[in-house]
Amino acid sequence: MHSIFIDTGTTNSRIRLLDESNGSIQDTWKLAVGVKNSAVEGSNQTLKKKLAETIKQLLEENRLQPDDISYIAASGMITSGLGLHEVNHVEAPASLADFASKSEIVREKEFYSIPTVYITGMKNRVNDDRLGGPLSINPYDVMRGEEVETFGLLHQIKPEGNGLMILPGSHTKYVLVDDHNTIRSCMSTLGGELLEAVSKQTILSSSLENRLIENVDAEKLEQGFQAASSYGLTRSLYHVRLLDLFTGWSSNQRANYLAGAVLHEDVQALHAVDQEDFELDWVIVGGSNPLRTAFYQLLTAHFSSWNVIEATDEQVDHSPVAGAREIGSIKFSLSD
Repeated sequence: MHSIFIDTGTTNSRIRLLDESNGSIQDTWKLAVGVKNSAVEGSNQTLKKKLAETIKQLLEENRLQPDDISYIAASGMITSGLGLHEVNHVEAPASLADFASKSEIVREKEFYSIPTVYITGMKNRVNDDRLGGPLSINPYDVMRGEEVETFGLLHQIKPEGNGLMILPGSHTKYVLVDDHNTIRSCMSTLGGELLEAVSKQTILSSSLENRLIENVDAEKLEQGFQAASSYGLTRSLYHVRLLDLFTGWSSNQRANYLAGAVLHEDVQALHAVDQEDFELDWVIVGGSNPLRTAFYQLLTAHFSSWNVIEATDEQVDHSPVAGAREIGSIKFSLSD
């Protein structure tokens, strides 16, 4: 038998086919459709149509019938109000079993009525009477999709003790995990989106040749980090323009400087993660490259006492499937 895993974000979706006999990913499809389409169009029909068409193609190219698929697991923004089936967030702290119990099984006719488990996201538990200002809003946070990445990396790496999962991407996510693999809380930044916007929608686009970093330059990354610490983020961003005008730095070097400045702000937010009575035995950096390696470089330089582990490309690629598979298997056992 096989199973299918859908991971939907704001602008893109991935569909993966898993061979359950050996746990290997047999096929992967990436398509440029996400919940942004629903927001712009006022309907989720484009999202549903594109996903259904891709599942049809995936089955045909792998010579499979719908009866060959035991289930579909869908995670990420697909379970938001702009997705295909909204599922309320589970409240932290949350274990694998908590995520499974709050997830919901639906049979979509567009998906050949294959049972589809829509995996819930998570929100922090915060006393509502704290809300009222910028300091009281900081404990609030939510995530959809990063929970399966977190459980997937935990399943593969098997760290011991309490730890912090760092998942850089469009939104950097900090996820606190206890020694029972229960997610205690999360915290998000707009680090990745800011990098994208600054590099493509400002005067700096010409200085960066409209590209982000191609490979990590530790020296330039650190210089950008230190510049943000000394001069603030907005001045450091303008440095990129000046480096183009007055130095012989390459576009990649300037992009590293920019990334270092922006990631300085993400690291500042990291200091606000509540670690009271929660000693970190490990810190795992996931997410895709080059942000993963950039984060790892800065954390090892500035948090020398931490046991920082950089996930591999293979572990990162497999994490959404591994995590969703664990939640899905529990959900279907509960529904029997």
